[in-house]
Amino acid sequence: MKEKQIVAIDVGSSNVVIAVASVEDDGNVNIMGIVSEPISGVTAGYIDNSVSAGQAIETAKSKIEKMLDIRITEAYAGLSGDYIRCVPVTDHVYVQDELRNGSNQITQRDLEDLDRRMKSVKLPDDREAIMMMEPLCYKIDNNEVESPVGSYGHVLSATYNFVLCDKMKRDRLRGCLQHHNIKVKEFVPNSFISHMGVATSDEIQDGVVVVDLGGGVTDVTVLLGGKVRHAAAIPIGTSSINDDIRSLTIPSNYVEDLKVRYGSAIAELAADDQIVFHQARHGMVKSILRRNLVVAIEARLMDIAEWVRKEIKEAGFGSRFVPSVLLVGGGSEMRHIEKLFARELGYDDVRPVHPEYGFTSESLLEHVNTPAYATVASLLLYGATRGVCAVSAVQRPVFEAPHVETPRGAAPRPQQEPVIAEPRKAGPITIDDKGDGEIVLEDDDDLPSKKRGGFLKGFIKKVGDKVSKSFSDEQEESDF
Repeated sequence: MKEKQIVAIDVGSSNVVIAVASVEDDGNVNIMGIVSEPISGVTAGYIDNSVSAGQAIETAKSKIEKMLDIRITEAYAGLSGDYIRCVPVTDHVYVQDELRNGSNQITQRDLEDLDRRMKSVKLPDDREAIMMMEPLCYKIDNNEVESPVGSYGHVLSATYNFVLCDKMKRDRLRGCLQHHNIKVKEFVPNSFISHMGVATSDEIQDGVVVVDLGGGVTDVTVLLGGKVRHAAAIPIGTSSINDDIRSLTIPSNYVEDLKVRYGSAIAELAADDQIVFHQARHGMVKSILRRNLVVAIEARLMDIAEWVRKEIKEAGFGSRFVPSVLLVGGGSEMRHIEKLFARELGYDDVRPVHPEYGFTSESLLEHVNTPAYATVASLLLYGATRGVCAVSAVQRPVFEAPHVETPRGAAPRPQQEPVIAEPRKAGPITIDDKGDGEIVLEDDDDLPSKKRGGFLKGFIKKVGDKVSKSFSDEQEESDF
């Protein structure tokens, strides 16, 4: 295809989401389509049943290919789960003093030497792989600097953030996607790109925490100074709320609907009424106090908020760190959830958000006006900075009129558009014979073929007789 295409796949514990976008000349991303499909066989972010997960992936892939008339063969795949972790690594090099004047000015070559040393780091456990690495800070003779090139010193050191993942769990997803003819262009840790499209540059600089409330995993990302400083995946998500509601003797097929329609994150804000619903299968009527439903929801969200608070503390910025907290993911659409997190974390600026930055305005309104698609939208933005995916257009068959040989010497027949007959409407057709009565032709399907043939012969004969009589009358007049 002519456009530069990006494909993103987010395989979550509750849904698989596939999105396709094009990159405009101005760098903005234009989302062409998004498909979400319920999935099973995924636990806490990793695949534990490739057949079940593969069925959902194939269904979502087929839907978006049919929607856009394309064939997807390559995509960026997001990873999320407690098998992903970030580790800070510090190393140093001695300044080479290329000018040989004793000034020890740091050059680009010194920076490249340090980067090479970081890329050659060997992991102690061969079951893990490096997904991503980026510098957090530089120091010259133990003094932190933003841009080391051009400064002076004897020792240049840096701390890099390494993102590691379990090879086996990563490769399960790779194999599942490859089985359905999707090559992974790059695996991307969701927690390291979740801020893209939802946080402003000022928030990333001054301090922001992005909490992605997924079905089986909650990702927490802490950013400061324009960089990801800490990231973690909490192995608990909003699907655990469904388990709690189920424990109130609520049938499984009613749980999600009750949570969405009547749920709230804070019990004291819920009405103290009774929810009545019918079990059509057994002809029974059940009921539950709305307050009991909301108490179960609030208790589980408080557990998640406590995990988030610990991860923010783990980032090590102290009590003076007062970030904005952005809630994304399907779980962030729960009523009053921002009030619960503000209460539990002790921050004032807590709010659910959806993708806003880096996209064309038309695609934002049509496709990503919900927090549920924040992760896949961030994957698209990341992919736009890394390179296009292999996507091909589907060639639809074109109608060609059959070739007819023209006799020698005859003028060629003009090309005509194929005529498509409109479907015949059932019901009587009335023809006025002007004096000879009314002739009613019923629908052909209601007449036996023999009767239908005889009737038509009679009708044609009758019309022929009228024409002959009219012609004879004209002849008699002309004789006078």
